[in-house]
Amino acid sequence: MQLWNDILATAVVGTEQREFKLATSENELGSLLAQIDNTDREGSLLTAASVVTLYRSAGVAPAADTQASPEVADQDEAACGNAVTGQHLALMLAGEFREVLPEWLAAMNKAGKRVPEEYLPELLDLGRVELSLRPSIVAVLGRRGEWLAAQNPDWHYVIQKQDQELWETGSREERLLLLEYLRTTDPAKARELLATTWSQESANDRKAFLEKLATGVSSNDESFFNEALNDRSVEVRRVARSLLALLPNSEFSQRLQALVDQVVIFKKPLIGKARIEVTLPEDPIAWLEANEVEIDNPPLNATNQLGPKAWALKEMVSLIPVTHWNELWKKTAIDIARAADESEWRSSFVLGFASATQRDRDPDWIEALIQLKSNDQYYLQMTAPAAYLPAARLEALILQLLKSEQDQLSAVYAARLLHLHHSSWSDQLSRTIVKNVIKSNRLHELKPFARYVSPDLYDELATGWPTEPEWRSAWSKPLDAFLSLLAFRRDMNRAISEKEQNS
Repeated sequence: MQLWNDILATAVVGTEQREFKLATSENELGSLLAQIDNTDREGSLLTAASVVTLYRSAGVAPAADTQASPEVADQDEAACGNAVTGQHLALMLAGEFREVLPEWLAAMNKAGKRVPEEYLPELLDLGRVELSLRPSIVAVLGRRGEWLAAQNPDWHYVIQKQDQELWETGSREERLLLLEYLRTTDPAKARELLATTWSQESANDRKAFLEKLATGVSSNDESFFNEALNDRSVEVRRVARSLLALLPNSEFSQRLQALVDQVVIFKKPLIGKARIEVTLPEDPIAWLEANEVEIDNPPLNATNQLGPKAWALKEMVSLIPVTHWNELWKKTAIDIARAADESEWRSSFVLGFASATQRDRDPDWIEALIQLKSNDQYYLQMTAPAAYLPAARLEALILQLLKSEQDQLSAVYAARLLHLHHSSWSDQLSRTIVKNVIKSNRLHELKPFARYVSPDLYDELATGWPTEPEWRSAWSKPLDAFLSLLAFRRDMNRAISEKEQNS
């Protein structure tokens, strides 16, 4: 438009240097410009610029969206959480009581309820960064949440991609989650997907992906594990040995068991305690290599206090399924653990059994190792497998240890096991722990325990505390934090279980 060019040219040099004349025309724009007072040069220029700018803007057609409107979301079959449930979610998304969000998601899923619509965007955003929460989030979105996720590429993790596509295009974390999921639903498919890219993966990724195959192990995996047993990476070979140990009848396990059976024996003398005796070759690592069995070399640092033979024995024992010893010697786990405790090779057996038990997760062996109650540097390895005990057996073990009030070692073990108990505690265990915390004046431990103490006990635990000012000044802060979180969990679970919902 020439008129607009004239306005710009005059504005650049100023009306003193360039005369601005309004061109007349017969259209509507010309009629408006004709009304401007030309005696005021600066004012007429500014007015003309405003009129022409408005005219040009009004004359531009808005952009047209040629994309088809998305289909309407399917009707949700799941009931929507009520308003109170939504308020609890809003608090957790804002950072308050965030540590119990996994419990909230699990409770909603168990109740068959979906997230109130107004909180879907923020929850979907959380799933972008909290990959571990994604399965729990997806489970409570409902049809509308799935529909909403399809409208935003950032939320496409909700959309069930084809496994092959996700494996080829997903991030490392997404691929790890895919393997983890498939090993619980279709173990063979997980292995087959990994095999398609195995040779192109880095050593770190091969190790991480292979570790995910520890779930759902079967004899069908043996061939693939054997291939990994010859991998160029030491770390990958170590994982492969551990996975083959999950297959007692694999060729690798059978070969190793036959070798170890030659050098260990369970002895029960007429007088005295049973013990395990060991007779190893002078160079056990070379002996194993000659029989095509690889083990790790001893680390060259001060943390390893085992000699070459003791180290080799520990490595061998750690790669043998724990039930092999029950079958070989016809003894219970606790009988074998006690005999190992009497052996001059005790450290090798304790560490080897602990490693094998953590892999095999056999409840009898877990309890047997804990009942040894070692007070040396190995007690962490002995208690670590307890995380895999069924909740009822773990609680029974903790309560049993807590009864030994005069046994300091039992108290240490009980505390360690308690921190491995990550599901809700029974009423009995909850009362016992709170009582012990008060008795030992360790009220600072109450807040973390509020995540697991039974929320049904809130009314009981909220009363009966001392009211003296000196007591309140020292204990009020941790106690209030404990009771606040416990009350939130109680109200949260009640709201989810409420039968009246908004639909």
